[in-house]
Amino acid sequence: MVLGMVDQLDVEMGLDWISNNTFLVFDLETTGIDVTTDLPVSYAIMTMNQNSCIFEGYSLVNPGVEIPQEASRIHGISTERARESGLDLQVAIKLIVDALLRASNLGWFVVGMNVSFDLSIIDARARAIYGVGLNELGFNAPVLDILILDRHFDPYRSGRRTLEALCNFYGVAKGTLHNALEDCKVTYKVLGALVGKYRQITEIAPEALTGVQEEFYQSWVFKYNKWATANHKDEIQVKEWPIS
Repeated sequence: MVLGMVDQLDVEMGLDWISNNTFLVFDLETTGIDVTTDLPVSYAIMTMNQNSCIFEGYSLVNPGVEIPQEASRIHGISTERARESGLDLQVAIKLIVDALLRASNLGWFVVGMNVSFDLSIIDARARAIYGVGLNELGFNAPVLDILILDRHFDPYRSGRRTLEALCNFYGVAKGTLHNALEDCKVTYKVLGALVGKYRQITEIAPEALTGVQEEFYQSWVFKYNKWATANHKDEIQVKEWPIS
């Protein structure tokens, strides 16, 4: 009974932490999975404060190249649709960079699902446009990645760790995933479930949060590669985190 009361207290304190902070949730759909060469075809940014949405931005993006059919099958955005309705790529990158830098300047948390992918895509585009990356532009916001956190705090759970799988595991209702705005909404809900379950997340100082998750990521890669070697599978290359 006492243990149950402590668990409930942890949940309540974790959710209070969510309510008392501001979060910029960020997601991209892209032409592919290479962070150095692939491009956004849509983006969404959602700002949450006191558990309420204070800003929601979504747009298609015209990447200026053909969108591969295999990518279109995942997110439903064709080359024709992106050309007709999408923002110019440079305009979209500027809007996203400005939003990320504003969040950083205001001390907001930047949240995503496998957010290193999205940040690295934007970093590569910023370098192509401005000649410098996000860090050089001043980005140093505390980053929260629901994939990194879930893997660290529940390392032995079997099954996939896709956004859909996390929604199912944490009981988060979901609409049509691989839509950047819907992905932002459910990512924020999964974060709430994670923080409610693992209050240790809230006890990490914001200025240390990114570095701690980088350690979580490196530890996971080390363990995965150890398993891969033993099972004759390909190893994963360790990258810088959250921007590679």
